[in-house]
Amino acid sequence: MSVQNLILGVLRNSPNFVKRRFAGAPIEIDGNVMDANIQIMANMAAAEAGDPPSTVEAWRASAEAFDALNLPRRSGVTIEDTVLDLDGNALKARIYTPRGASDSDPAVLFFHQGGLVIMHHLSDDHFCSVLADECGAKVISLDYRLCPEVAFPAPIEDGMALWHYVQKNAASLGIDPKRVALSGDSAGGLISASMTHMLRDAGGVQPAAQCLAYPWVSTDLTGDISAESCSQCFPLNKATMDFFNEMVFPKDKNIDHPLANPAGNENLANLPPAIIGTAGFDPIRDQGNAYAKALEAAGNQVTHYCFTSLTHSYLLLGRVSHAAEKACVQLARDLSQHLAK
Repeated sequence: MSVQNLILGVLRNSPNFVKRRFAGAPIEIDGNVMDANIQIMANMAAAEAGDPPSTVEAWRASAEAFDALNLPRRSGVTIEDTVLDLDGNALKARIYTPRGASDSDPAVLFFHQGGLVIMHHLSDDHFCSVLADECGAKVISLDYRLCPEVAFPAPIEDGMALWHYVQKNAASLGIDPKRVALSGDSAGGLISASMTHMLRDAGGVQPAAQCLAYPWVSTDLTGDISAESCSQCFPLNKATMDFFNEMVFPKDKNIDHPLANPAGNENLANLPPAIIGTAGFDPIRDQGNAYAKALEAAGNQVTHYCFTSLTHSYLLLGRVSHAAEKACVQLARDLSQHLAK
């Protein structure tokens, strides 16, 4: 762990007056006050910031620093790293198995953040273990293919391939095929949300639920207050979002694709129960909030939280912030209610 991460870990458990002394004057945007621990981390990142990375490889290398922010995996959760053949693509996956596993457990298919460009299936390692523990479920985190090496919507196609693989091999995986949920954060939320639409339209077995953290559900930010007010927030800012768009939608190709814009689907009815957790300091906060409201208005069961003191990527900030860890646990516990027999 770096010296900075060690400092952040110590400050996580410090009295509030100590945190505030290190953090400085509270950051307030749109009436929300940033968690002091995350503000300290944002200050550190700003102090070290140089020119933005110039290549995809450099962006990905920079993102690896976030791996160290994960808390340890939950005790009792075991892991298996494997490679799955999904429609002819050999894709890495990590399977998290809870204590007391059986031959008919529920499952969660998890898709990581990173704008469909950076990060990997271990980026949200701690949260996946929380899902496994709280839900008593086998969690499969997929290393889906990234843009620009593949063209959109290949990452969503990989998600669908994983769904069909699990349905076909449920018995050998020890999974109840009727109790499989979809989950993801940011771009992984996009994958999950779009999959629910595709699966509804296809018929057959449906996801038991969807759990979306700070989901990216639209490429259109027009009218979103947060897109402007939070455009320079840590860790997702306008420059990073522009980079993602350039890699995923070169020259705006496919930027209006229905799978890139589940929030724009005219039919939002008959979708799985949704747990949605947005963040106060996030450029895509407003689209996530609006999607939650639209799902509920269409007659779906929705549990929605806006964690107002948190930022984008809070699923992996538990080592920094108690509030971030509490948000992780809340989402997992809500999901567990939909996966119980």
